[in-house]
This record gives sequence, structure tokens and C-alpha cells, in this order.
Amino acid sequence: MILKAIQNRQQGSLSGKIGGEMAHLVLNCDGVDLVTDKLGNLTTIGRAPSNHIVIDNPTVSAQHAIIGRSVASYRLKDLDSTNGTQVNGVFITDVELKDGDKIRFGSVVAVFAG
Repeated sequence: MILKAIQNRQQGSLSGKIGGEMAHLVLNCDGVDLVTDKLGNLTTIGRAPSNHIVIDNPTVSAQHAIIGRSVASYRLKDLDSTNGTQVNGVFITDVELKDGDKIRFGSVVAVFAG
């Protein structure tokens, strides 16, 4: 798996807290966990440099998915990506995330820490 860059450009004022903790994604690259700074009200994920979280991997679409924050939770939505998005092994189009959910963007694995 090639994971060249992970970037989170959200400003601190946009970050969300659920249960007093900052929600974030932990992406795994060749056995090494890489933690994003935090998730904002709307976080875009994909291969294109314009995304908040950039995953440079050919199995990840340019605009792969978004994570949006509501009052008390986060929702993950697949943006009709080529290789799909899975949560806990099930392909999804739109789902509420729970702490510890295993997310797969193409072949790239991440864990939601809410």
C-alpha cells in the first residue's frame, strides 16, 4: 500500500468534540498508525490535493468520501467512489460512525476514534 501524504487542514475552531474527546481517524500504512489531527464539521477524504485528508493511493478515488459532524455524532458518506467504502467489512453509502469502527477507503484501512 502506498500512502504518501495525510493532511488535515481543518482549523481548530471547526474541530468537533464528542464525549469530551477530539474525533479523528487513524490510518494504517505498512503497519504504522498515522493519526490525523482532528475531524471538523465536514472533512473530505480522497486522493486529490484539495481534500482535507489526502490519501495518495491508486485504490482511493480523487473525491472518495466525506465525514460530516452532527450535534452528537459523525456520519460517513461514500461519494460514488470507484472501489467503494466499507465500515466493519460492509460496503456503505451513508452510515453513522461509532468509536472503533474500521473503515476501508479502497484498500486503505482507517479506524474512527470518536
